[in-house]
Amino acid sequence: LHLTATVRAAAPHQRARGRSGPGLVVRRDDLRQATREGREGNLVLFVVDASGSMAARRRMGAVKGAVLSLLLDAYQRRDKVGLVTFRGREAEVALPPTSSVDAAAARL
Repeated sequence: LHLTATVRAAAPHQRARGRSGPGLVVRRDDLRQATREGREGNLVLFVVDASGSMAARRRMGAVKGAVLSLLLDAYQRRDKVGLVTFRGREAEVALPPTSSVDAAAARL
């Protein structure tokens, strides 16, 4: 039962319901139910050029640090982080979307 919403629904009708003093006359159609809204997480997807000509090793180290840092904070927000690398015309999923720091550390 959502108490605040129920009171707000019943309050305007009190005079018509014969109520003049303190208290509230609540009818079945005044009752309101609390509903929970699920928190949706974000998906952060890193797409990195892993070709040798672009200083890939240094960039991959920075990306690994960023992925692990995001995942450390991701649990409460239900976020997931993934990594796709590409080289020339080929792409590889280096880390499928995950919220696990351990899985990311092992894959990266």
